[in-house]
Amino acid sequence: MDFRRKPLGRRWFTGCMVMFLAGTANVYCAHAQDKTPQAEDPIFHAIQEKAADVAAKPYQSSPELPGELKDLNYDTYRLIAFEHEKSIWKPEALPFWMELFHRGYIYRDEVQVFLLPPGSSSVNEAERLDFDPSRFQYRGELAGLTPPKDLGYAGLKIIGKFPKSEHPLEIASFLGASYFRAISPDQFYGTSARGLAVDIGLAKPEEFPVFREFWVERPQPDAKQFKVWALLDSPSVTGAYAFVIHPNETMTIDVKAELHFRKVPEKVGVAPLTSMWMWGLGKEGPANDPRPRVHDADSLLIQTGENEWIRRSLNRLDFPSLSNYQARQLYGFGLMQSERDPARYQDDEAKYDLRPSVWITPSKPWVNGTVQLLELPSDHEGTDNIGAYWVADRPVTTDQPIELEYEIAFLHQAPKQHSLAKVTDFRVDRSDKSSLHLTVVFQGDNLSRLPVERELLPLIEVQRGSAKEIVVRRTALNTVEVSCKLIPDGPYAMEIEVVLKVEDELCSESWRYLCPI
Repeated sequence: MDFRRKPLGRRWFTGCMVMFLAGTANVYCAHAQDKTPQAEDPIFHAIQEKAADVAAKPYQSSPELPGELKDLNYDTYRLIAFEHEKSIWKPEALPFWMELFHRGYIYRDEVQVFLLPPGSSSVNEAERLDFDPSRFQYRGELAGLTPPKDLGYAGLKIIGKFPKSEHPLEIASFLGASYFRAISPDQFYGTSARGLAVDIGLAKPEEFPVFREFWVERPQPDAKQFKVWALLDSPSVTGAYAFVIHPNETMTIDVKAELHFRKVPEKVGVAPLTSMWMWGLGKEGPANDPRPRVHDADSLLIQTGENEWIRRSLNRLDFPSLSNYQARQLYGFGLMQSERDPARYQDDEAKYDLRPSVWITPSKPWVNGTVQLLELPSDHEGTDNIGAYWVADRPVTTDQPIELEYEIAFLHQAPKQHSLAKVTDFRVDRSDKSSLHLTVVFQGDNLSRLPVERELLPLIEVQRGSAKEIVVRRTALNTVEVSCKLIPDGPYAMEIEVVLKVEDELCSESWRYLCPI
């Protein structure tokens, strides 16, 4: 059977939104009067000044893409390939080198790339990397294509090694609007990060800011990290970004940004993540596809205290949904790919078991806001239909910039600080037409060490329904199963919360799920 695989740089699907509020809920906003001098990073300071200057002027869109490139489809765009032997810095045998993406297909925005010498203290030392068609192969029906000399690029990819890697490989890339992604060792690309999300999840078109310019520092011969700066721009906002990429056993990217608003959007989503969920736990796949799970991430994980956790299992409904999780303090959030057994996916080509869990950690907790989860209908695994991001209660203004600082980690498992019992499985039985039967499985060292005489108390809350016949039992596999009958109040999806306590002590994460009837 032909199961179409995800294309390079998947499309993000948007549509009219229907909101299901699951605990309502901002980003940590440090405004201009609070900021410290940026003398330790003169390149970022110069881009901050440029961002402020650009934001003070009317927005200008990217130069129009020539028709022969704009009309490319996914297959014809792949006929354009970068000449690996012409990778920037490869001849010098440096620990990192860089390749470039060609404009075309859905990648229509012009991106300018500037090269900086090592340890540069001024953007005036940067050398613009002019478009050069000889860096690319134009194959098949595109042989003989002659792009304009001032075409620019669409993005860049970074080639490097992990500490125990024998050969260099692509470890990160920036391509399309403000999308970027990375991997840790032995992972495949999956969930993507974005610079910013503007007016996402509303009943109107989303605004997509674009990284229009990149400054890239030439690495030292012994470099262990890779530095990239970027200018982001859109009709509403211009931003300065600094990225420090650390290819360790766990890939991390340090992000620092300053945002200047031309106008106030209806919504600003900070540290947005984008992913794909087609089917898996709680939803079966189509009859003609034997794979039990198809997703890049299976849950949204949120840390709202030193050891307070919310896990929201993902779903793909027939309608768009927007769930809100309020946090007075946000210690972190991310889209998790929890299941690592390849047998649970049965897909040796897509290798969904090797997709990273992507975790956002603010430099200090963001306060008073909401993590929003956007779940959209989709008919193809090549389309991203999951979004997660932080929205501040405090509105943005046009007279004061906003500063952000956070880390992105590409994990193999949950964050190490999560020591509570986790939900590892759940089942929904719809064989009874008047009700549903739910079973949730918790697992954790704290549960296996718990004396049998200590009673586990399951707490279940249901919006738009009720839970009856609640049963909790320990299994021979050192797991705890909580089961109940769910009785809906009407035709709408039920929002469910299940948590385990011992007396007044919380011993599990709070598991949430939007369960269709």
